[in-house]
Amino acid sequence: MRVIKTRWRIIMAIIFGVLITIGFAHSKTEAVSPSQGSGSDFSATLAFDHVKYLAEKIGPRPAGSKGELRAAQYIAYVLSQNGWKVREQPFSKVIFHNASLNDPKQCVELVNSQNIIAELPGTLPDTIVLGAHYDTATMNVPGAVDNASGVGVLLELARVLSKEPHQKTYQLVFFGAEENGLVGSNYYISQADLSAVQWMLNVDMVGTPLEIDGAGKKSAPPELIKQVSALARKSHIPYHLSRDFTIMTRESTQGGSSDFSPFLDQGIPALGLGIYGRPAGYFHRPEDRLDHVTLETMQTEGDFVHSLVHEVKLNKLGPQIWDELYLSFQLGSYVLVLPSSMLRGCIIAVLLLTVIIVYRLLKNSKNKLSWKKILSSYGVILLLSIIIVGFSGCGEILWQIIKHQQMIYYAHPEWYLIARGGITICLIFFLASWLHKLPISREPWLYWLTAGILLLILSLSLALIRIDLAFPFVFWLLCLDLLYYFPNILLLVIGPYFLYSIHYELLNSEQWLNFCEAIYKYPAIFLAIYALLLVPFLLACCYIGLIKSALAKKSLPHLRMPALIGMGLLVLCLGLVPSFTPKYPQAVTVSEEWSGEKEGKIHIFSDEPLPSYLIKDLGGKGGKSVDVPLQNNKPPLSVTASVEEKNLDAQRILDVSLKLNYLQEPYIVKLDLESDQPFEVKTDEFLPMSKLPKKIQLKGVQQPLGKYSLIIQRTPPQKNTIHLTVETKGFLTCSVEGIFPCLTPQVQIQNEKLSIDYQRLFKENYTF
Repeated sequence: MRVIKTRWRIIMAIIFGVLITIGFAHSKTEAVSPSQGSGSDFSATLAFDHVKYLAEKIGPRPAGSKGELRAAQYIAYVLSQNGWKVREQPFSKVIFHNASLNDPKQCVELVNSQNIIAELPGTLPDTIVLGAHYDTATMNVPGAVDNASGVGVLLELARVLSKEPHQKTYQLVFFGAEENGLVGSNYYISQADLSAVQWMLNVDMVGTPLEIDGAGKKSAPPELIKQVSALARKSHIPYHLSRDFTIMTRESTQGGSSDFSPFLDQGIPALGLGIYGRPAGYFHRPEDRLDHVTLETMQTEGDFVHSLVHEVKLNKLGPQIWDELYLSFQLGSYVLVLPSSMLRGCIIAVLLLTVIIVYRLLKNSKNKLSWKKILSSYGVILLLSIIIVGFSGCGEILWQIIKHQQMIYYAHPEWYLIARGGITICLIFFLASWLHKLPISREPWLYWLTAGILLLILSLSLALIRIDLAFPFVFWLLCLDLLYYFPNILLLVIGPYFLYSIHYELLNSEQWLNFCEAIYKYPAIFLAIYALLLVPFLLACCYIGLIKSALAKKSLPHLRMPALIGMGLLVLCLGLVPSFTPKYPQAVTVSEEWSGEKEGKIHIFSDEPLPSYLIKDLGGKGGKSVDVPLQNNKPPLSVTASVEEKNLDAQRILDVSLKLNYLQEPYIVKLDLESDQPFEVKTDEFLPMSKLPKKIQLKGVQQPLGKYSLIIQRTPPQKNTIHLTVETKGFLTCSVEGIFPCLTPQVQIQNEKLSIDYQRLFKENYTF
């Protein structure tokens, strides 16, 4: 037995040594030699002045707004003053927001905006494209960090580049409507000649730590990733490579996290620079002001972008094909790249090794094999898995009930993750201490066999879909194979490492809150998913426990009480974690509202209960909202509706006409349509049918309660008359909404733990 173990150790050491050597060989980047003119004259002070003008002088710049138009004019003026050839690229595009788990209503929106394109011709056609979006998320967001900071860096870089001799052609593109789903960059791509483009770099939010983002429906070329990370290391800039986490963005509706992603879709090497980590509380909020932008970070990123322009060397031009299924691993400031060819070889080797072990086990235990034992043991383990996953969230559920809050994890989600992990470990130890009393098999190989087959099937299924998606489970399977020969806790814990990593990346992304909301909205689905994922881990635990049964029987009973105490302390400690802090404040909306001809009111509301001191000051009775009378204020909008009805083959054809009179132009005009029966809408004035994607029709989507609904809306400029033709068999409810900025609110709230959105809302309902 000792000879066999030694032989396997030697074999595995050789395999890992070869893999690491080949991986580093593929990661090796050619030395990047500084080009002429790479010494930077970039001025953070001048870049900061641009940020200040955009964020304070202009302010919020949502797509289609007057603020966005002023920002576009400012950008064009600065570029032309520095000798760049500038042109405007206006667009009007219909975008489609699919129904989702968190929002079952389908929304179709007309977005009006423009890109600003500037070019500095060189002696060669080889073109480097630099981009940044200049719009903001909403009409209340100044957008200093997101993304006046990126615009400021590129405007200052435009001044620096214009004074340097250069052979390559530079193009700067300032994208509109990025916050609406990469609308500006997708439109630019659809109209541009990309045959001479060498690569593209996008700057979206300037700060630390630096994020080098190469994720989209396609991933950035490995050669570009290696060169940019090597230059970051050379510049002593701490960075995080967001490439391992592409599973969350590659199949999304917008296909990526920022405006470089559409370039990747067209085969143009591209990546983005941003801020790594969970977005701060000011992200997409009114607190995104100038005080979050520093001269130091502007200078660091400006110099880095300048060096990338001069020192990144890619040989090909125009759309290309590259290895998209590679894996990248960041080891400190170094990047290890595993090409897809090697990845396939590794996966095949692990799968073959597993098949060999499974075959040997089945052959050696042919007379002992009992499917009844396997199924009964698997059933017990699955039940334990469901119990563990269900109880791991007991601390959150308890404090949600006590505090009457759902988003108790908002300010410090990491503590709730740690508590979940701690409670899970305590439960495993507690239940393991009763392992000998459970009605399950006592054959260790049976548990390894079941876990191995489960991971083998899962890995093979994912590998057939997309080879890189299978890697986390193949790595787990490799650790399980090693565990068979060398049973120890380390291999047990390391196995699901890349699943831990995915959740860590998720925690440090803007998708974290959506993920948590989906869990609390559909707990049964996520309970089933995580319970199934925990099963192989528990089976491996049983394998080790039965292999080392003497040690387990001796030590585990003594861990029962510490495990229970540990669970209790973790649950109690969660009560000390604040839900909201000055860094992550509670979002509150102060809305001046009118409904038809009724008297206006001020509606103060939040997704969570309002603080008691605010309720008291406003004279309310508690809860998530308070209404205050609105004094001496006319509604900013009035609507007159008329309808003509025709009947054709039991189908109602409604010609609806809406006349809107504005005292103030709304930012959004929204029509929320609902019926008990399916319906289809046609409208050329409010939302041009010719701009709809060919496969898209304006039809009501059935909701969980059975009704059909559809939202259509548009950004400025707004129309005074709206015509709709609706085909349906039932009654149609139409809600007309106008959402306006509120520049002089009657009620103002100031508190460091509250983030206040001010708006004006007009709403009127009609039934046809």
